[in-house]
Amino acid sequence: GASAVQVGSAYLLCDEAKTSSLHRYAIASERAQHTAVTNVFSGRPARGIVNRAMSELGYICESAPKFPYASIEMTQLRALMEKQNRDEFTPLWCGQNSSGCKEVSAAEMTLSLVEGIDLN
Repeated sequence: GASAVQVGSAYLLCDEAKTSSLHRYAIASERAQHTAVTNVFSGRPARGIVNRAMSELGYICESAPKFPYASIEMTQLRALMEKQNRDEFTPLWCGQNSSGCKEVSAAEMTLSLVEGIDLN
């Protein structure tokens, strides 16, 4: 069996999370079923919900600026699009399974995760 798990994405919709409204909407939508590892937003590989930037630049883009410059290069375009309530150039970080994301407190999320653990 598994000796560890990574559940950070489960907390993205929690009340305490600083997740933007655009990001929250994407996580709660069917789009969240389509994720890929990309380096176009940060210069390093990370998993996110597929959007226009990832599709058009390629998930792993050899010409993407190295960390931290990729994020800096995307800032103006991202800001312009976000003002129009569009997320095509916004990093929508999310793991492979967003179905566990719930709009509850972080404490409630933690308790629900712990309740699901079989300690025997």
